[in-house]
Amino acid sequence: MIGTLGPSSTYDLLSTRRTQIREIQDRLNNASLEVATGVKADVYKSLGFGSTEVLALRAQVERNEGFIASNQLLSSKLDVTASTLNGIRSIAQSFLNDVTPNVNAPTASAPDLQAAAISALEQLTGQLNSTYQGVAIFSGIDSDQRSLQGWNQADATTGLSPSDVLASVIGAGFTGATDATNKANAIVDIFANADVAQPDRNFEATFYNGAPLLQSGGASTPRLQAQIDKNTTLEYGIQANDQAFRDVMRGLSMIASTDVSAISDGAAYEVWMSNAVDALGQGVSGLIEVESKLGGQQQQVSAKIAAQQNLGDIFNARVNDLEGVDLFEAASRVIELETQLQATYTVTSRLSQLSFLDYM
Repeated sequence: MIGTLGPSSTYDLLSTRRTQIREIQDRLNNASLEVATGVKADVYKSLGFGSTEVLALRAQVERNEGFIASNQLLSSKLDVTASTLNGIRSIAQSFLNDVTPNVNAPTASAPDLQAAAISALEQLTGQLNSTYQGVAIFSGIDSDQRSLQGWNQADATTGLSPSDVLASVIGAGFTGATDATNKANAIVDIFANADVAQPDRNFEATFYNGAPLLQSGGASTPRLQAQIDKNTTLEYGIQANDQAFRDVMRGLSMIASTDVSAISDGAAYEVWMSNAVDALGQGVSGLIEVESKLGGQQQQVSAKIAAQQNLGDIFNARVNDLEGVDLFEAASRVIELETQLQATYTVTSRLSQLSFLDYM
């Protein structure tokens, strides 16, 4: 018995070959993409249940990069603060060097001290009114406020300028050592915000515009804070009403407010000048402590950035392990698929040229 073979239609064969070509072309495109990028073309399909690890790692990478960016910004702000502090201390130390020889009695430089003190105050005020990205550095949490009033600039609330406050204390001058002592003590109270009788004269009322040291209820005003990692909050920030700055400004203000060379009473002169120089000396020592504390904060932030960058490298290496491809294997697939595609094209081309006459 002779059997018969039912031939497939040429159209069906061509349709099947075209489908195969599309499939091979898609696989070739994916393989080529993997060779070009080094990453699986469809990560989640390739990993299956392992894709949850990639998602978790990606979230950790993003969070870690966010901390690095914010900490680098904080580091830059602290660097600017440190540089400004160094300039402030240089101003104070330079004036202290000039005034110290005049403590017990005026020397030839005494007539120039008042102008030099005013100049130093103006420089100091300019430095303490520094901003970083439009935000006041030395105003604490009230960073939208300019830190200090100018020496001759009246405060909008009290109507007084710092020079007005000092003038109200000194009055017509000094009648003796006791008078000089009382007036020096009054200035101590003003810079300590302790002038109860005339509170408008207090440092935080007329001299300083930023966040006060104490809130209305007596609790300490919070300092600036930064979340430097998920478990660590860094309290930072230096304010122009910190003790070191108040000491420096008290000493400068005492000399800026009067021509010390015109104080005729020797005992009064010595009391006034010794109080001013002591305040300046305490202020300079305090500034060194402030710089040291700031340096510790800078080191903490720098160490955190370095640790986070190392952690980022670890995260990225693991992500690459999961998402990456073996380039040699991917390149081999490209060659294999190109060969298959070429063969399929050849067969399809031959099929497309067949006609009924080929079977006669």
